[in-house]
Amino acid sequence: MKTTIPFLCSLLAGAAVAASGTAGFGATANSAAATDSPAPEISLALRGLFEDALEQGEPLRVTVRLESSGAGHGRVELAPAAGTWVDAVAVELRAASGGAVIARGTAVGAPASSRATLDREHVAGGMWLFAGSATQSLPRGDYIVRARLDLKGGAGWTGEVSSDDAPFSLVAVSDAPERVSARTLARAQIAFSQGQFQEAARLLDAVLAKSPDDFELLCLRADVALAGRNPTAAMICVSRAARILSPQSSGPPPHFLHEVQQRVFAAQLARDAAPGGVPEWTWPPAVVLKVSEKEATDLLAKAAGVPVVAAAAVQAGGGASPRVAAPPQSSKQRPTPPPGVSSAAPQKTAPEAGLSALTTDPNVSSKPSIGTIVASAELADAKIRADPSGQWAASATAGTQYGRTGYSAAQATGAPNVPVAGNSPDAWCPAVRDKGGDWLEVTFAKPVRATELRVRQNDAAGALAKVEAIEPNGTAHVWWEGVDPHRAPGVRDIVWFAVRVPTTPYLVARVKLTLNLASGPGYKQIDAVQLVGATP
Repeated sequence: MKTTIPFLCSLLAGAAVAASGTAGFGATANSAAATDSPAPEISLALRGLFEDALEQGEPLRVTVRLESSGAGHGRVELAPAAGTWVDAVAVELRAASGGAVIARGTAVGAPASSRATLDREHVAGGMWLFAGSATQSLPRGDYIVRARLDLKGGAGWTGEVSSDDAPFSLVAVSDAPERVSARTLARAQIAFSQGQFQEAARLLDAVLAKSPDDFELLCLRADVALAGRNPTAAMICVSRAARILSPQSSGPPPHFLHEVQQRVFAAQLARDAAPGGVPEWTWPPAVVLKVSEKEATDLLAKAAGVPVVAAAAVQAGGGASPRVAAPPQSSKQRPTPPPGVSSAAPQKTAPEAGLSALTTDPNVSSKPSIGTIVASAELADAKIRADPSGQWAASATAGTQYGRTGYSAAQATGAPNVPVAGNSPDAWCPAVRDKGGDWLEVTFAKPVRATELRVRQNDAAGALAKVEAIEPNGTAHVWWEGVDPHRAPGVRDIVWFAVRVPTTPYLVARVKLTLNLASGPGYKQIDAVQLVGATP
């Protein structure tokens, strides 16, 4: 997984839930990708838009990303002679018809270091802001934003690269509900990113009081509640947002909902409630809190084993707020084990609901699992990619797939091409989010006597429940069956799941992976599958 410097991580927190208000990262216009020499690439995304439009007087946020290009994404050092690498980045606003720069964005915050390293494992970036006063004075029309990195001196790379132009339209202020929602979301995200949590809550609650089922506002409201250390209110907001969606919803999986769900679950597990009660502003409007006592109790118990004492006002929409009861002190209570890999072979578990119809196969061998899970420390991404004994899947089929092209089974073939953890149409994604089970079957160009299988999970890791190796004649062998140990609430990394077996006396041509979609929240995604053959 690529890591980012803290500047990027901290500044994107408030923008992570802005799905519909985003223009995607644009490929770089001037880079050294076509040469063998590594050089920086720069790309950007516009935040706070609705249908590619921004209202006059509204701030425009621009997320900038820097990464290495060239052969193997080699190491690039941004080490200016003076100032920081951020000072070498210019984010410029121009009219779409051309002409001089109209305005320049201001970097929000400061980087942790004056230098930045870019390579296969590291990217850099942050957020730049055009204030509302800048867009207020502009006439309505079409505009573009471009980002430039210009380094003329220093100890590292020097030169200039630019991003592609990101277009948007500047429109008049509107009272249409969708515009009000987008405007509120953008303003609240800025307040949130600047640590003004109570102000973010005020902005969101003014709209949620009238429109309690606004999906994106609910997701951000959950993060605001977490900032005030009120995981109970956050859970209620997230649960209401999740109920709004259906598995048949159009568009890509709501990755930003999965992210906030993971943060809520982590807070519940950490018992991160404010001591002595939480501030009143952390609770959303009463109309959002209208869930039954049983529903609130079940949701919280499922997430963290914390019983809830819900006030009657939660059902009736009154002013009182639910409270989290102290956790039971019974000796039978067992803490959730930390993520990790046991040195022993995993125990087999009974298939969870929805899996039996997918795992029953008359060709499957009745012998017990013969494989063991490989420790994460042995599964370095670069080492796996360079393994001469490994081959990537050449074709794939699946029980379901979210899209006909993007998110299809075919996206699990070939070498990994999802650079960072999270939702990506370049990975296979089942059509259902977190109910029942599904399967992915991959075929390899060269049948081999196998020793290991590696699966790259890029989103909602931890759903693998069964691995079967299939001979050319169709005979299948269970290599492993159990509970995927790699899921961890609050941790979102690309995960390599690997099963190692003694060299097979038979040739392996295909592998079938069975997933338990109910293993955790979010859409499960697989980027690539590698089969390792015995060394001749």
